[in-house]
Amino acid sequence: MKRSTNSRGIAMIEALVAMLVLSLGVLGLARLQVSALTESRNSNARAVAVQMANDLAERMQSNAIVRQTNPTPNPYETLWGAPAAAGTDCLATACNGTQLAAFDLRAWKLNVATLLPSGDAQVFRSNTDTNQFGVLVRWTELEGKNKALATDAEDALFTRADAVTDAAGAVGTGMAGFTCPVDFTCHLVYIRP
Repeated sequence: MKRSTNSRGIAMIEALVAMLVLSLGVLGLARLQVSALTESRNSNARAVAVQMANDLAERMQSNAIVRQTNPTPNPYETLWGAPAAAGTDCLATACNGTQLAAFDLRAWKLNVATLLPSGDAQVFRSNTDTNQFGVLVRWTELEGKNKALATDAEDALFTRADAVTDAAGAVGTGMAGFTCPVDFTCHLVYIRP
């Protein structure tokens, strides 16, 4: 009789160990799923940032007046923050180049804010090529397993002094002193409208 009781006790311990191993496996799968979803969301945000930079390049390209005169400062240049109200609705009224730039920039920045979590953007003229513009799009990002590595790579990009050498031999990143704010992920695209 004693053997039977011991057998039942050992069987119960084996069942509990099996349940523990199974639950750890399920938790591991759940963590893997969350990581995959996080990385997918971050990849999608980066793809949206690239699309938004292309959208701005097309808007700048279609504004022939501003593109041909290339004024300084360019009306498409902007800093972080909400866009200024466009004075004229260019869908309803004919606009000059500056008015169209203000209208385009407002619509574009509102799209960035809508499509990306805490999305915002800066547009600046490159300090190594006056015909080239940097589009720096930022958003908040979920923590992923490679977040620290990505942050280190971004920091290295934004602090490098030798990233670009123009035709005249001037060295610089083309960033003109712009940086990615802390706690945001940024994507930098150069466009030449």
